[in-house]
Amino acid sequence: MPGIDYTLLRQQLSLAQVLDLLGFTATTRRGPQVRGPCPVHGSRAPRSRSFAAHLEKNCWHCFGCGAGGNALDLYLAVTRRPVYEGALELCARLRLPAPRLPAPPRAPRRPP
Repeated sequence: MPGIDYTLLRQQLSLAQVLDLLGFTATTRRGPQVRGPCPVHGSRAPRSRSFAAHLEKNCWHCFGCGAGGNALDLYLAVTRRPVYEGALELCARLRLPAPRLPAPPRAPRRPP
């Protein structure tokens, strides 16, 4: 079974899609930047702004827990899934085909 092409998957994913899927509600928005409570560590304050995401750059950072990364990293951090399992689950939930790596060529077998 070929593996997942994570580089291509990260290019296909949108941080806005993942935030929407996770039910994130921004408390402030300035252009492509949104701030609000962190979905990773579960900050509860309704006006919390510890989580910052840049929707055009597809990157995020939490100033409370120090976590950060791209859209796939956010989904994996919130769901606490292993990378392979989480990537397949995220693709299924967003109805995206999981990009696969090509199978390595097989070496011809030599007779014994």
